[in-house]
Amino acid sequence: MFIDPMLPAASGEPFDDDRYWFEPMIDGQRLQLIVRSGRTQLLTRHGNDVSRQYPELLQVPLKEAVDVVLDGEAAYIDPESGKACFDILQYRFRQRKLPAIREARQEYPLTYFIFDMLYCNGEDVRHYPLLERRAMLGAIMEDSPSIKLLNGMKHEGIAMHKMARRCGLEGVIGKEITGPYTSGRSESWIKVEVEEAM
Repeated sequence: MFIDPMLPAASGEPFDDDRYWFEPMIDGQRLQLIVRSGRTQLLTRHGNDVSRQYPELLQVPLKEAVDVVLDGEAAYIDPESGKACFDILQYRFRQRKLPAIREARQEYPLTYFIFDMLYCNGEDVRHYPLLERRAMLGAIMEDSPSIKLLNGMKHEGIAMHKMARRCGLEGVIGKEITGPYTSGRSESWIKVEVEEAM
């Protein structure tokens, strides 16, 4: 079940606001991770199936058997610099033959950073406030080397933006904590790129 993703609007300057949850922008590939009847599928933001290319992301660390649709970003994180490398992610994406996929998985393992949940056990949870959806995620998920819940913080958009600049990240997304998940571009998600604020 593919759902058109929610997309952020742009903003020029970092800001603090109690109404927002702030997350770092990961330089990766937006993917929906779907677990249904024990089968896992990875779909791009346009609905294309890339499950074959990223086998390490198919082992979802759920605390119990549930059907879910998750939204997140897949990235290759360089173990020495700690930074995302989009070129290596593109290399992983281009692999089509199983021997090459297995070799690339060993050499360049990916991480999937979850930042939202859209469905859980047949229930559409997109109308729930963001922080409720995150609490539900925390209740069903465990971290693993390949799949992690993306960290963030309430209010502190300026501090998060400074951290993003120091770490060489793309920027920050501010999300209204009471906002629902709606497909398409929305003013309730605000993107502040590092370059825009320089």
